[in-house]
Formats: sequence, C-alpha cells, structure tokens
Amino acid sequence: MLYRCPFQRNRESCSCECFSYAENTFEKYGRKTCAMIVEPLLQGSAGMRMYPPLYLQKLRRLCDRYGVLLIADEIATGFGRTGKMFAFNHTGVSPDITCLSKGLTGGFLPMSLTVTTDEIYHAFYGEYNQHIAFMHSHTYSGNPLGCAAAHGVLDVLEQENILEQTRHKQKYLTKKLVKALLKHKNVGEIRQLGLIHAIELVADRETKKAFDAKQRTGYQIYKKALDLGLILRPLGDILYFNPPLIITKDQIDEAVEKCVQAIKSVLE
Repeated sequence: MLYRCPFQRNRESCSCECFSYAENTFEKYGRKTCAMIVEPLLQGSAGMRMYPPLYLQKLRRLCDRYGVLLIADEIATGFGRTGKMFAFNHTGVSPDITCLSKGLTGGFLPMSLTVTTDEIYHAFYGEYNQHIAFMHSHTYSGNPLGCAAAHGVLDVLEQENILEQTRHKQKYLTKKLVKALLKHKNVGEIRQLGLIHAIELVADRETKKAFDAKQRTGYQIYKKALDLGLILRPLGDILYFNPPLIITKDQIDEAVEKCVQAIKSVLE
C-alpha cells in the first residue's frame, strides 16, 4: 500500500520496487507452485490496500515464466465496482482463472462463476472414456432464481449504461470526500478505485501513527453512522465507503454529510 510504502513511494513515483519480494518468493517456490491467487488492484479485507496495475503486469509475466496459473478473485471488484467491468481491465493483461460473484446478481441472490481460458477448459474436455472431465459440482449448481437474477443484472448494466454513469459518480464522490475530510487532523489518507473509497484514520497525520486498537475507533464511528442511517464498514480504523453503483448525487451528498458527522462526533 502506497500510504505506508516501505520504499517511500507515492502514486506518481511508484515503479513497484516491492515486487522484488514476489520475485524472491517465486525463485524459491515457483517451480513447486500450481497457482497464484490475487485480489486485483486492492486487498479488500486487509484494509482496502490499493496497488498499481503495474504490479499485476509484472506478476503476469512472472507467472508465465514459472508456469504458474494466475487466479483473479474479482468477487469484490467485478461488475463495474472499480469503474471498469473488471479490475483486470485496468491492467492490459488477463488472468488464467477469474472468480466472480456478488455483483453478478446485484447481491440479491447467491450466485458465482469460475471463468477460465480455453486452454484450461479443454484440459478437462474430451470423450467420456477419456476420464478427464472435471466432475466436481454442488447441489445448487445452476439455481434458476440465481441465474435469472444474474441475467437481469447484466441486462441493466448493459442497457442502462451503468458503467459510464459510475465513472461520473466516482469523481463526484471523491471530490466530496476530499473536500470534507482530507484536512481533518485524524484522516491520514482517502484512497479510491472506482466507487470504492477507503478513509484511513490515524492518531497523528504527520507520523501516520495508528490509534490504539483497544479504542476501536473505527467501530465507534461505524456505530455512530449507523445511528444516523449510514452503513460504514470499519476494517480496523479504515472506513470502507463503498456505495451502490446506482447511487444518486443527492444520496452521495447525504452519505458524505453523515460520514463527516459520525467522524467528528467520535473524534472531536
């Protein structure tokens, strides 16, 4: 994450010096490794840690060199959440396997997909007597309600030009959050990828010193925001601000106002 980069880089100067860690690990274990799984461009539950597309470009080349499959976990980033259909669309390279869910049905019903390259697909495709089929499945495969919800969401994404609308909304939301909170004495960074926003709270802006975990500062703000009618997911002291793609500008204004109110109520 650039905010706490050990190489003291920012978005403009980053050339992924930290990738040397991956190279060293692959040098030791690459020939024994089957696959590498990544959340593209961000680590969600790790605190919305965001990293540049260059890292995935380097990782794609490294996996190819060692014959390692690259698996993208696009559960949280897929279907427009990052401003493009998938996070990997920002990179110019592709994974070998992509895991999809959540946004596939708009969160209404459980539904997931595993998408592979033709090469992987055909490795499990053949005549019955060849015994190479991938036989794994589960009881609820192809649930008709889940499939109907997925079809409906994909139709809306395409027909109502949701992705283009989202790009305008993400700029508006970023501008509102930066104006309202970036200069707050306990806001270390506001990071953004599409409509995904994360507000990192710190005890000291200058040193980036974190709050004492026992205070559960992020959780206290979450509870206050909930009282105000706003859901903010706290990942420690990082507030995960991730609104629906169909949010309106008026709703953004209201959400930011309540977010600011909750933060000031707890910290001031």
